[in-house]
Amino acid sequence: MAKGKTAHSDIPPPTSHSAVETIVSALSELENDIDGMYGRVEEMRRRIIAHSDEEIENLKQQIITLANEEAKQIVDSTKAEAEAESEEIGEIGRANLANIRKNIKASFDATVDSMVQAVLGDTTTLPVTTQKMETNPQPSSSSPSVHQPTKIRKYTPDGKPVS
Repeated sequence: MAKGKTAHSDIPPPTSHSAVETIVSALSELENDIDGMYGRVEEMRRRIIAHSDEEIENLKQQIITLANEEAKQIVDSTKAEAEAESEEIGEIGRANLANIRKNIKASFDATVDSMVQAVLGDTTTLPVTTQKMETNPQPSSSSPSVHQPTKIRKYTPDGKPVS
């Protein structure tokens, strides 16, 4: 081996007391810098969290707005469908009412005639059991198919015939 070059040439030569102080001072500054970086990193982390919270709140408001708009559209379309169905039901009801009125008008005259005949005692419109009870024997001077009006009987409130 050559002079000046030893196997331990990477090891620095022994230093003085001032060199150690310089190293300790440098390490202290490095430690302060690291502490400062930790502080700045913590501040950045707080700002990122605050910014993400703001973004979350903004997105939440946007989602609520979109959901409300979509719900309004659904309600409006459902309301329109219900109104259309209601109108159809109303039209069916009006058509049924018109049919009922038509049937009433068509049968009104026949009903009035039937009631008049029943009041006047025409036995052709009375039930069979009633006809048997209220018919008076008439002389058979007319043809057997023509019925003569029967005498109307009056009754008291307790159901007895009035004499």
